[in-house]
Amino acid sequence: METYATLAGRYDQWNLSVAGQFQQDVVLAEVGGLAGRTVLDVGCGTGFYSRLWAAQGADRVVGVDLSAEMIAIAKSVPGEIEYLLGDATRGAQDGRFDLVTAMWLVNHAETRADLDAMLKGFAVAGDDLLLVTANADADWNVLSTQDRRFGVQQHPNGPAVDGRQPYEATIFYDGGSFSFQSGSWATDVLIEGLHAAGYDTVRRIAATGRDVPTELADRPPFMILRAS
Repeated sequence: METYATLAGRYDQWNLSVAGQFQQDVVLAEVGGLAGRTVLDVGCGTGFYSRLWAAQGADRVVGVDLSAEMIAIAKSVPGEIEYLLGDATRGAQDGRFDLVTAMWLVNHAETRADLDAMLKGFAVAGDDLLLVTANADADWNVLSTQDRRFGVQQHPNGPAVDGRQPYEATIFYDGGSFSFQSGSWATDVLIEGLHAAGYDTVRRIAATGRDVPTELADRPPFMILRAS
């Protein structure tokens, strides 16, 4: 399995996959236009979603990531997005934001303490959070054998501990594939943590919209939560 330092140049293959584009449709339908709003994209990676937020009309977009390799790729794309090396706390130093987004970030918190610290960091940065992570309610037998043309398979590779199921994610694309370690937090653990961080309401966004195969629509690899 690889680290983000070694797969940075290929990571956006996930966003270009069938499942990744399905996720984008659901996310963009939920967020809508961002004119007049500021956005902090925590765990921005190569800036894929940071650029989408700018395209949605956001007045200001700040992307933050712990990977220097990811940030370097993000900065190589022309635009007015600000990119910072660090975590949610680093982004919040620039003030509070109208919207905080965390795309596939909390799945990398390995302990409840790590998760709670991450969620509190989001809350410090802003009151409106859009969080995308692994589908905690999906059937692992399905996710580990889904058609490769969807672009992803997720294989549990250890016992669940304290509400987190570790798994290996494999991304498939024309010409190759890559794998990395991740984890899926139970929905109730996430909701409990979000409330503890200071969010009053948490709702799950239904994965609907794009005309995708029923197998993918019924069991998407992602879960989207909105907290405020």
